[in-house]
Amino acid sequence: MPPSSLQYNRTMSERLLSVEDAFVAKGPGVLVMPRFTAASPPRGKIAVELRLPDGTTRAVQAEIEVAHMRGPLPPFAMYRLHDVTPADVPPGTEIWSVA
Repeated sequence: MPPSSLQYNRTMSERLLSVEDAFVAKGPGVLVMPRFTAASPPRGKIAVELRLPDGTTRAVQAEIEVAHMRGPLPPFAMYRLHDVTPADVPPGTEIWSVA
């Protein structure tokens, strides 16, 4: 079969964020920085993969927390990671979507 006729049924993983800081805040899990803008973030938990600076990976659930601010720009948002501590998410950890 020629390469141009191959069918791909996979969705590619995407790097969502490189963590600069992780901290405990009101609510379950930990929040990670930096903040980002999200015009229409998904609701509920999503599966993500943490890729730590030491080369290990870990599958976790995440939610997008949106600040309730008004104005012409999309509101700031942050990832909230479940079942981890700030020590589990050192700076340089990458958060990837799960394909």
